[in-house]
Amino acid sequence: MNRNFLLLHLLFFLTGATALVYELLWMKELGLLFGNASHAMATTLAAFFLGLAVGSYHWGRRVQRHAKPLQLYGILELCVAVCAGGYFLILDGYAWLYPYLFALFGDNRVLFMAVKFLLSLGILFPPAYFMGGTLPVVSHAVVRQAKQLGKKVSLLYAVNTLGAVAGVFLAGFVLPPLLGFNSSYLGVMAATLLIAVVAIATARELPAHAAVEEVKSRTTRGFMSLQVLAFLSGMAMLSLQVLWGRMFAQVLQNSVYTYAIILMMFLFSMSLGSMLANRLMHFRLDPVSSMFILLLGGGLLVALTPFEFIWLSDNLHYIGGNEDWRDYVAKVMLQALLVMGPPLFLLGSVFPFLLKLSERSALVAGRAVGHLVAINTVGAITGALLAGFFILDFIGLWSGIRLMAILYVLAAWLWLDRSRRHDVRAAYIPAAMILLLVSLLDTGRLPVVKVDPVVDEESLLQVWEGSAGTVAVIRRGEQLKIKVDNYYTLGGTGSYRLEQFQGRLPLLLHDNPRSVYVLGLGTGISAGATLSLPIEKLVVTELLPEVIEASAQYFGRYNNDLFYDPRARVINEDGRNYLRGTRESYDVIISDLFVPWKAGTGNLYSLEHYRTVFQRLEEGGLFMQWLPAYQLSKSEMFIVMRTMQEVFPQITVWRGNFSALKPIVGLLGHRSKKPLSRQAGILRQSGEEAGVPLLAYYVGSLEPLRGQLAEFPINSDDHPVIEFLSPVTQRRIKAEKQHWLAGDELIELMATLLQKDDRYYLSALPEYLKQLPSAGYHLHFSQLLKQQGRLTGAEKEMLRYREITASNKP
Repeated sequence: MNRNFLLLHLLFFLTGATALVYELLWMKELGLLFGNASHAMATTLAAFFLGLAVGSYHWGRRVQRHAKPLQLYGILELCVAVCAGGYFLILDGYAWLYPYLFALFGDNRVLFMAVKFLLSLGILFPPAYFMGGTLPVVSHAVVRQAKQLGKKVSLLYAVNTLGAVAGVFLAGFVLPPLLGFNSSYLGVMAATLLIAVVAIATARELPAHAAVEEVKSRTTRGFMSLQVLAFLSGMAMLSLQVLWGRMFAQVLQNSVYTYAIILMMFLFSMSLGSMLANRLMHFRLDPVSSMFILLLGGGLLVALTPFEFIWLSDNLHYIGGNEDWRDYVAKVMLQALLVMGPPLFLLGSVFPFLLKLSERSALVAGRAVGHLVAINTVGAITGALLAGFFILDFIGLWSGIRLMAILYVLAAWLWLDRSRRHDVRAAYIPAAMILLLVSLLDTGRLPVVKVDPVVDEESLLQVWEGSAGTVAVIRRGEQLKIKVDNYYTLGGTGSYRLEQFQGRLPLLLHDNPRSVYVLGLGTGISAGATLSLPIEKLVVTELLPEVIEASAQYFGRYNNDLFYDPRARVINEDGRNYLRGTRESYDVIISDLFVPWKAGTGNLYSLEHYRTVFQRLEEGGLFMQWLPAYQLSKSEMFIVMRTMQEVFPQITVWRGNFSALKPIVGLLGHRSKKPLSRQAGILRQSGEEAGVPLLAYYVGSLEPLRGQLAEFPINSDDHPVIEFLSPVTQRRIKAEKQHWLAGDELIELMATLLQKDDRYYLSALPEYLKQLPSAGYHLHFSQLLKQQGRLTGAEKEMLRYREITASNKP
């Protein structure tokens, strides 16, 4: 094993790592530009894979013309870096162009998706085209004899896939949290240039490459069957990646980290399969029979994964318990490896064995590899689109996984036709396997959503499985609620008054609200509550179409018949993306409660998003950012506050409730600095909510904390602090190593804001109303003391609340 051998494999390991870093960074940035709707992300991924497929095919055909393929490999890496550099310019141009495209095509989802696909091609195709050529070119460099193709290229494939694992780790855990996205991107460009320079320099020391002679006989029929299997393998593999990802989403925190872990374990298992294939090739095994066994065994193991997953998760219980962050990551890795590892260990060997079998086609190494990789990647595109647009929407998760298992078994059955030496009785094995899959291994009896009919008195009313998530309407006692991906509750009738208040309060603080935008539908109770006021226009956006259907079918009596009011329009669209594209402006914009650690949520607390919101507000407009203090640490709350202060000239803080356990905080961003008007609805309405004066919900101005908040980072698209910090905080709090901003810490913050408030916001009000925020503080404090069992103190605070409210009346 010489120095050049080790160097080449190290370079190709780095190629795999940089490719995955590029891919994940591109997906993130394009998600911000085009929206995080699942169909938009699927088409973006298809554009990237299309570039890989075309590049693999083209450079596989051309590589035999080059005497020094390693030099060509360096040139391809150089081209990747150059194309990646143009990404910044193109993306800025698309950001400028996007509102115009939204105006033209936004009302036609299919046409707009096609436009997004073409725009994605413009960004992703050029670098992906050169990336796709690296494997066939490097394969041509290392293979000197046709009989070496399987062994040497399978090792390259394994090394490259291991590099991809490292790339996912860097992109998911290290680079963006440490450097931000732009610096990470520049860093990976520098790494690509380094690979190019080293490859070109090394090529100068090596002799010219003698091409393998190409024999025309036996090529057409034999190689055609390999291409068919390469296509099926790519299609099934990417379908499984999507389906297994959805499967784990039912029991994980679904942060950027857990998505990275699942992808890492998927790729790691595939690399182990490639290594297995490489080792088996050193024995005198019949590759045709080996392929049959791999397909059949892999299909069976795929069929078992839903049952194993249900068993390991104890019927869809949340994975993690009270583990700290590191223990949680290790547990998720282990469970992902236990479920996906066995089938991928076998199925990851399929493509390397196809390379081994291609030795018989007598094509030169680069061309054979280029053809098979291109076909395999086209299959991957098909699989990603099939799972994202069809399987999850029309077949369902468990049946979709079983369908992939059947596909592998059928592929094994058809593969028998390649060998005339097989025992006829072997054909009965796939038939028996399919019978087993549709009988004993029937996935139809597996639970889709976890419900507890005994302890929680829960019953499942309806479930929708779609490409964007699994949405369920669950009855608990007399209450209804919506759950997404098994554990994320989007509200319910049990919190009816609270959800209504979140919709009404921002409008009551405006002088004359006519147009309202609500980001996030959920049950529709908050959005519907705005219709109880004399507004003229309401626009609501919701990312998941199944949530819209659930709200319409089950919550009409609770959301003011939102879907039938001519003033209201509910749109299935990424809310942030809609605001960027629309030219409409609003008097009031409301951002609903979201789970902070869920992937993508941090984008709704970013500097860029708040700037868009500011631009979409009418003069005198208000933006209410509702925040779950029971799911945020003090640091995360302060980061959001600091970020909003960079945009809005005035921010006032409001309570959403007086709960000690699940307090809700509202940050009200004002487009212009001015005091609360006597014409505001909060003074013209009854003045109370649940028997509490509305002004008691006011906490104070955020201005006194400006100096303290300046010590905290700004949450931006380039440095998404919330997205990477919140998942870690959640696990640390589960392990009782940290606390949410609730209890004593929240009361102390509210006391500080109350004491330091300059009363500018309330300056236009009568003196008796200015005392009500103090009453609200005492009421909230009393609830906390009561929850802590300090009943004497709770009674004193409640008495103080009653004294203030009783004495402060006109």
